[in-house]
Amino acid sequence: MMIDLIALLYLSSAADSLTEGDLNDILQSSRTNNRQNGITGVLCSGGGHFIQVLEGPQREVLKSYLCILDDRRHKDCQLIGITPLRNRVFKDWAMGHVDVAPERMLERRKSLIDCLYDQHASNGPELIQIMQSLIQGSTR
Repeated sequence: MMIDLIALLYLSSAADSLTEGDLNDILQSSRTNNRQNGITGVLCSGGGHFIQVLEGPQREVLKSYLCILDDRRHKDCQLIGITPLRNRVFKDWAMGHVDVAPERMLERRKSLIDCLYDQHASNGPELIQIMQSLIQGSTR
């Protein structure tokens, strides 16, 4: 049975050479590609790290994630979880962006890594709650 709508959550570290212009390019191309592929989500950045949620049709989200893995503007990708969705959390954002203070980003990353080792939390309603908590802050 194919799951139609999924959410994927991962974290990574920015490449040492990443600039503000690179980040703007990532957001712009993500928004364009995501609209074409029915994907929504949010990118949190801060302190040289990323946390991203992608949601949409399973095939498209997984294809997008494979492209992300090959992107040299970041490194050390860690897949935190994939969960089926009934409703999108970020339905209005082709790719939202949240600037996160460096110390807050480290806290969020630690809680996500802890979640990675908790099978129950990384594949169900708890993962959705974590995703929703990512948008607390300013978006653009």
